[in-house]
Amino acid sequence: MLVEDLRTVGDDALRTQICVIGSGPAGLTVATELAAAGLRVLVLESGGHEITAEDTAFAAIENIGAPRAEPHRIAGNRVLGGSSHTWAGRCGVLDDLDFAHRPWVTRSGWPIDAGALRPFAERAAAHAGLGHGTGFTEHEFWPLAGRQAPADALDTAALRPCFWQFSRDPANRLDCKRWGPRVRDIVAPTARVLVNATVTHIDTDTTGAHVNSVEVTGAGGRVRTVEARVFVLAAGGIATPRLLLASRRTVVGGIGNRYDQVGRCLIDHRSGVVATLRPAQARAALDRFGKYVVKSARGKHTFLHGMALSPSVQRRESLVNCALWLQEITADDDPWDSAKRLLRGRVRWQDLRNMLSDSGLLADGARRGSVDGVGLPHRLVHVEVRAVVEQTPDADSRVRLSTRTDPLGMPLPQVDWRISDQEDRTVRRATALLAGEFARLGLPAPQVVPAALPGSTDPLPLTDCAHPSGTTRMSADPRHGVVDQHCRVHGVDNLYIAGSSVFPTNGHVNPTLTVIALAVRLADTLRAALAATADSPVARRN
Repeated sequence: MLVEDLRTVGDDALRTQICVIGSGPAGLTVATELAAAGLRVLVLESGGHEITAEDTAFAAIENIGAPRAEPHRIAGNRVLGGSSHTWAGRCGVLDDLDFAHRPWVTRSGWPIDAGALRPFAERAAAHAGLGHGTGFTEHEFWPLAGRQAPADALDTAALRPCFWQFSRDPANRLDCKRWGPRVRDIVAPTARVLVNATVTHIDTDTTGAHVNSVEVTGAGGRVRTVEARVFVLAAGGIATPRLLLASRRTVVGGIGNRYDQVGRCLIDHRSGVVATLRPAQARAALDRFGKYVVKSARGKHTFLHGMALSPSVQRRESLVNCALWLQEITADDDPWDSAKRLLRGRVRWQDLRNMLSDSGLLADGARRGSVDGVGLPHRLVHVEVRAVVEQTPDADSRVRLSTRTDPLGMPLPQVDWRISDQEDRTVRRATALLAGEFARLGLPAPQVVPAALPGSTDPLPLTDCAHPSGTTRMSADPRHGVVDQHCRVHGVDNLYIAGSSVFPTNGHVNPTLTVIALAVRLADTLRAALAATADSPVARRN
């Protein structure tokens, strides 16, 4: 895929069939899939090849809601590759219940079900650097991994097994996939990326029902115009509603905002430590609920075994979805961390000393990884039990426009993120069920943090995961959301949105695999629509 700088191209190069705004996993997936069909695609990326000090001002937000652990990340990474620049590569599959209307979860329910995404799962996995797109949830994992299910099964009436899969970069097996450095390797001769190209306004016809072009601003503040037949907005859960709201010259209140839904229902994942285990006690728990290495046609991939609240508990006790897992906190002198740094070319004499100090641990790890197909043994400080919980959609948890502006004069996003007691109750209940399951399975009792104990009213130590979602939610009725089931903005015939901002609810899993599956599905939708109009006068002009 050709990558150019906006400053180096002429105005005649700013006309295309499909314009994609944002070069993160969602935007580049749509572009790659459409280019594979021979369609002309132009991707606009606000940032460059690396994040610079100047980008801090562009990533700024005005936060008036709950505090965020990493406020600079919520607005996304202004760089080629978008959020993949900083993601950890962890992926999962939404549960069937996540798509359903749940009377105890306000504004829950997708206009599609889980089955609508399954046909796109394997293509999504290939884009994401994963070995498998389906077949690794709950009890499906064991035959996929070629293993017998553990004899000491979880009581699935309380907690069910869940698994996360970790992305691997095709060129760097020690890292998860980073889309930015791989853009030039994508075989897509009809697709181009322009960096340092910030979209500052979406221009529509007088009715607001059709996008004619977008304004794009480059270095020095020069404003250019990009024309296309179809536009895909893939700028993330904060920048996407911000741009829609700021595009208000013709449409009062912003594009797609007839019913005041743009920016509402901001959700994220809340996560934190709910208990700990001492290293001397933790080995049996880590062997049971740890990491597994599974082969696929795309190589070896690591999976993490966790536990999630059963649907029956969620229904009976009016809880949201929640999962827990064991997180190893390694010592500074861990031999395996040292070995990984050396393999990455980061040579330190302390790492050589660490490796020589415990060659037995390295040999045991080599056997476990290559023969047993399980996670590496580390020298540990302690083991954390961590929880991650979905959020209840709240119309007052939202993104608005601030009176403050960025260096280009665009209003900053004003973020009013809200949390709820339903999430805290869920985490405390899930923690208690985990402690009960550990006791039943004969595993050491975790030391639960006081705030996570049943009945506690102390604030839970949970922070956001930088997974902003829900701000342009999918809905069948335009009064209750921003995009329809095909991710087209309600009331606008050629504007679509890709990314987690279309999620009505977010379950407990990291969003990227679902984001990419939706992006593949969207590409198929656009390809079919453009093919159907290929002989129209408008199509011939473009």
